[in-house]
Amino acid sequence: MTASDRLIDDIYRAATDPDLWPQVMHDLAASADAAGGVILTRRSDAWAGWRFSAGMVGVDEYLRSPEVARSESPTRLLAANRAGFVDAAEVFTAEEWLADPVMTHWGTPNGLHHAAAMAMPMPTDDFVVVHLARRAGRPRFEPDAIARLDSFRPHLARAGLLAARWRLERLRAATEALSLIGLPAVILDLRGRALVANALIEKLTRYVKWLPGDRVALADAAADALLRRGLADISAPAAVTARSFPARGRAEVTVLVHLVPMIADARDFFDGGYSLMVVTPLTRSCAPDTALIRGLFDLTAAEANVAGAIAEGLSPEQIAERHGTTSATVRSHLKSVFAKTGVTRQSQLAALLARQIELPFPPVE
Repeated sequence: MTASDRLIDDIYRAATDPDLWPQVMHDLAASADAAGGVILTRRSDAWAGWRFSAGMVGVDEYLRSPEVARSESPTRLLAANRAGFVDAAEVFTAEEWLADPVMTHWGTPNGLHHAAAMAMPMPTDDFVVVHLARRAGRPRFEPDAIARLDSFRPHLARAGLLAARWRLERLRAATEALSLIGLPAVILDLRGRALVANALIEKLTRYVKWLPGDRVALADAAADALLRRGLADISAPAAVTARSFPARGRAEVTVLVHLVPMIADARDFFDGGYSLMVVTPLTRSCAPDTALIRGLFDLTAAEANVAGAIAEGLSPEQIAERHGTTSATVRSHLKSVFAKTGVTRQSQLAALLARQIELPFPPVE
């Protein structure tokens, strides 16, 4: 088997085993005398996930930085409309390329210069991009190097399609597993588009609205605004955004919506930038459970104590006296609780927290 045949074989293997992509990118880059390569998914005008070879030092930090949004590289690559690899020198002047963030914040500091890339549209509305870079001092990609890379394009495109299908099956299995324990669930992308949903959540039409283009919204306008903000921040798991919040339906019956980021540390190039939305019912309870409140809304211990006391009907001054602290400290905790639960007044917080989770929705027969 030739080196080319082995690489093609590895490309297809990587479609179902993302851990193989770094080696595939290394071997693909080596075939064109490049230092390394990265394979990325572009979704909703943002890089959602990626894998890269060892030679691509600093690429992970760059792709996570705000500077990546200013790069003209994706726009010019797509505008070239080439069914194959494009040398950066074809779409940038030398000065423009060196001034682009892809170079100022990644390439130049890490000793990289010339690049070649291609974009492949997927049926999922994603774009898969493969980017290869050469060390500073090396010439731009020669026509024969581009031709050699283009020979692998059909295999990379098919592998990308297989990876997308494989991912959807994994996500579908996850929502069906939640259905078995009675939890309505849907997996959303950054735009609120449903990728897969189980039968339980499809029946919750009093709370969940299904819009054109497979987009999902909440019937409760205030809750839907919180959902939009949560989706916008889904790529920043540490963001102080309400990810568990109440949503009203018809007859003022309330459920709790949980938005869980699904961003793997490994940044599988098809697995980044998703969220799992789960809906759970609420029922009245005489006394709030502080531990439950803390878990549901990602509160600190101090925030949970303040929230629980508000649910008991205590004022910030009374809470401060109970815990031996100041009213200013209590109000600071309360402000954070408001942000995390999606309410704006103490009365709303008390109404929400005077409830506890009951048994899940019954499984689908």
